[in-house]
Amino acid sequence: MTAATPPSALPVRGGNALTLPAHRHIVRVSRSEGSVLLAAVQQGGLDGHGLRMFRSDNGGGTWKLEGAIHDGSAYDRADLIAVGQDVALVYAVETPDSTGIGGSTSRDVYFQWWRYSASKGRWSPQTAVRVFDSTSSSTAYYRAELARDSKGRLWVQAFFREKDARNTLTLAVSSDGGSTFREQSALARDIPKRGGGRLISLGSRMMVLWSSHDGHDTTHYRIRDDSASLSTWSSTRTAFSDGIYHGAAMSAVADAKGGLHVVYKDNSERLNYRHFNGSAFGAAVRVLDDGDWATQPALTRVGSAVYLFYNQPRSDGSGYRLWVRALSSSGKPGVGKELASVSGFAGYPAAPEVLPSGVPLVCFFGIEPSSGSSIRLSFFSTSASSLKSQPVAAKEASGEDDRRLAATGGSGGPSSFDPPQDVGMLDSALTGPSQQAMAAGCGGASAMLAVGMTLILMEWGRRRRTRVLRF
Repeated sequence: MTAATPPSALPVRGGNALTLPAHRHIVRVSRSEGSVLLAAVQQGGLDGHGLRMFRSDNGGGTWKLEGAIHDGSAYDRADLIAVGQDVALVYAVETPDSTGIGGSTSRDVYFQWWRYSASKGRWSPQTAVRVFDSTSSSTAYYRAELARDSKGRLWVQAFFREKDARNTLTLAVSSDGGSTFREQSALARDIPKRGGGRLISLGSRMMVLWSSHDGHDTTHYRIRDDSASLSTWSSTRTAFSDGIYHGAAMSAVADAKGGLHVVYKDNSERLNYRHFNGSAFGAAVRVLDDGDWATQPALTRVGSAVYLFYNQPRSDGSGYRLWVRALSSSGKPGVGKELASVSGFAGYPAAPEVLPSGVPLVCFFGIEPSSGSSIRLSFFSTSASSLKSQPVAAKEASGEDDRRLAATGGSGGPSSFDPPQDVGMLDSALTGPSQQAMAAGCGGASAMLAVGMTLILMEWGRRRRTRVLRF
């Protein structure tokens, strides 16, 4: 595999272990002893395990268990931020689209610190603090996210399923480092279907960006200045008219200048880029026009440069190709590398939000090979030095035929590299004894879904079938 370091792996129950795409599942923490990658992984009940924290001290080459976040749940997902050498997180339920969000008194939102001890060289969890409490079997909190403002306050956003099945965008804030949280006025009500979005700090301001599963909903946002009173938010504004697929098929990073980069899948299942300049969102730039329910983005910013990881359907309909690509300052796709080609399912990438210059670009993908090996999260690491940001031909997203824009590549595109190996054939490299041992002794699992249909059947059925992986 010449386009990327051969991947290490963590065993999981399903390829959707890294939903939600909008979440930060992985962070990089710098220490004098060397940097560490920490990842919150939902193992889905594999060997009785749920949401757990894993670490890598060698850039993702090997992984080992750091501790349990909520080991008793096969559905909770976490959203992480690094605060110095500590990690703060929130966790709440996320279910497949076919399951839906049902009410339960156990579907709450929790905040937790993972504090670093230099003497022990490891992170340990503090007691989780409940932020939102579902007190009825007809209600539920879900899709929680976390942000820290310039004043050091911790903000938690979640969606609340009301008793009538409508949804509310809820918010809470802590001014004492997460010891207590105070619920704020709801930012949106009467969302007809499950909501999704991103809570994010833009430096001196906080933004909430959201859409829903409606399929016809526009994308909205509200914003506040950190210097304003806690209850002060802007009115609801339209971010852009095209909605975000399921509200959460997106990845966003602050641009360090008061703005925001966002790549999202629209309701026609195509990847678009937009930039928020501090006042408004710009026009959409099509990143990938090969629409597919499973395609998802993961952004990483290095200085002012932005890189996009994503998965793309193979032309023969039998699997997915995994990519990393530079984006120009206007969001146009530039030079890319194909990291792997997978027979079976591959998707739900997760990458650190921000990385320092000079370190490799890293990303997890969920892998469900069509045969020959077990389901896992495969980890990829590649150099940013060959991914310059010069754009290839691109148009603003419209009804024009700009299909296969990113897939055709440009100078330094996939034709510049030897064809990557099929990950479905790399069983020993992905799930050999050393990797399994570093994954805290967790064994593999047999594939949940066999993906071996012909291209005709895949095209005919992909918009009609309900799969356990859809969120």
